[in-house]
Amino acid sequence: MNKIIKLALMAVVVVNIGVASAKLELIDRVVALVDEDVVLASELLRRTRSVIKQIKARDQKVPDVKILRQQILDRLVIESLQLQMAKRVGVRISDAELDSTIENVAKENKVSVDQFRQGILDEGTSWAIFREDIRKEMMISRVTGGSVSRRIKISDKEVDNLLAQISHQTRTQYLLGHILLPLSEDASPEDIAKIRLQADKLVKELRAGANFDEYAVSYSSSQDALQGGNLGWRTLSQLPSLFAGTVKNMKKGQISEPVRSGSGLHILNLMDSKGDFETHNVMQSHVRHILISPNAILDDQAAKEKLELIRQRIVDGEKFEDLAIEFSDDKGSGSLGGDLDWSDPGTFVPEFAKAMDALAIDELSSAVRTQFGWHLIQVIGRREQDQTEDKKRERAYRILQNRKFEEETQVWLRELKEQAYIKLIDD
Repeated sequence: MNKIIKLALMAVVVVNIGVASAKLELIDRVVALVDEDVVLASELLRRTRSVIKQIKARDQKVPDVKILRQQILDRLVIESLQLQMAKRVGVRISDAELDSTIENVAKENKVSVDQFRQGILDEGTSWAIFREDIRKEMMISRVTGGSVSRRIKISDKEVDNLLAQISHQTRTQYLLGHILLPLSEDASPEDIAKIRLQADKLVKELRAGANFDEYAVSYSSSQDALQGGNLGWRTLSQLPSLFAGTVKNMKKGQISEPVRSGSGLHILNLMDSKGDFETHNVMQSHVRHILISPNAILDDQAAKEKLELIRQRIVDGEKFEDLAIEFSDDKGSGSLGGDLDWSDPGTFVPEFAKAMDALAIDELSSAVRTQFGWHLIQVIGRREQDQTEDKKRERAYRILQNRKFEEETQVWLRELKEQAYIKLIDD
């Protein structure tokens, strides 16, 4: 008996076993076979109720339940494929890691973990089920990130080209809605015509006043569909290339013509826009130090006392750099007279940074303890540094990474489905 059939039979339980006969009672039902996994009716029902609750919370009309159910079933199938891949490649989320994530979520909601847990229970959700939902989300995120990132290559030339495009742009941001009608790159002319006809119909109805969020929930195959297709605020450079070319020519409230990509046909809604210009200045410090580290011969107190004697010698007129060369246990900077060069905020460990920031130019610190030992710190200078160009290049690389990640994720998910055994089981 193969694994799929075994899993399917797990949805049936025998109860009330008598001497002559046994009564079979159906406690759940399989609604989809997905490679070596199944999707159960109970999970589909639970997820459907959750999505309906979210839609109502956004004051939106709930789509036809049959259409919504199909959308959610498709999402559960994809999640099953992602989870199966995660398990195959060894992705594991420990209880400690899960607890840490839940604690961070509670902090973001400004409540304690106990209060957060009670809120989940008050909504009628089992805490154990909620924890497993979070664990699955973490596994999916990790396997998707790893699988898709490996497919992405970014050259210096691409970064240069993007910088040239955005160097004179203001950071105008666009709030976008998005509907994706899936279509493979090798689709037949008949399939393309069918999807094109559907897309044109949706555009016409949306322009006539149909609710975009409701249509996204009902028709879109994008990962943002159940959130009403909301892509959030994006600059042009943060959008997929084919979106950017369309959006920059749109007006607020406008619905785009269908846009073709390797994933299918996209319909965009420009909900709002805003703009500003961004520069990036940081206050840098030019600092030097002498480090005395405790060791087998020199205990912590003795190390501190040795540093204090060195400090007094500098106060008495000896050169900082000479004593750094002679005594500092940081051999890299010690050979340079203790010089750590110009540094950005966040370069040093917190204890060192706090002491450094409190010093006036040329002032000597008292002994400062960090994980490395005892430091004597002196700030040689401070300057405000315009790092706009460096940050632009860093941002350009990140933009290309995010842009390609979104595009490649859609292709990867489509390939997962095309390569899998999927059988939907009718009611």
